[in-house]
Amino acid sequence: MTTTLPRRRKRSAAAGLSAVGAMAMLGGCENGPTDAELSRQQFGEPTEVSAFRTVSECTASGAFSAVQCQEAQQAAQAQDAQVAPRFADQSTCEEQFGEGQCSYRYAGGQSFFVPLLTGFMIGRLLDGGSRYRYQPLYRSRYDDRYYTGGGAFLYGGGSGRGYHRYQVGSRAITNPVTTQRIQTRSSVVSRGGFGGRASARGGGWGGGSRGG
Repeated sequence: MTTTLPRRRKRSAAAGLSAVGAMAMLGGCENGPTDAELSRQQFGEPTEVSAFRTVSECTASGAFSAVQCQEAQQAAQAQDAQVAPRFADQSTCEEQFGEGQCSYRYAGGQSFFVPLLTGFMIGRLLDGGSRYRYQPLYRSRYDDRYYTGGGAFLYGGGSGRGYHRYQVGSRAITNPVTTQRIQTRSSVVSRGGFGGRASARGGGWGGGSRGG
């Protein structure tokens, strides 16, 4: 059920979120931690992963078999029900992920909104084990990055022959899958939003910065 705010308060809160998004993007141009530094602080040593929007894109990369790609997508879809970021109302979710990019869900006696699943990640542990790990991915409206449900951001990829290869903090792969708490508009504003360096300030969801 969508939370209804008084008109003036709702408009003010929405303006605050928009300003937060603009500041997050501008923050990437200022001196500060690079993506690699920020990711290491939040999610540990970097490890290489692959990210795809669809099974066909995964198969076309030649990096994985069709069976592996299908398995990765199915695992991501199964995890999505549990790990997708949760928001108390649709407008707050869409401020972060774009208009029409959020859907209503009901689980555990609670109603909330989540961003649409926009891709999946395939990675291995730093010890080089043969077992792959899979995660669902969500695309931020503000910095156009892939994020895991827990807020780890992918960086350092997306172009050239290795377009599907990115870096991500290793804890994004090793940490157990957990159900996300429902976030309110005020909690989003207090952390500075999702795109940018929100989790560096408040320990919450999201956290890209400038390239490096």
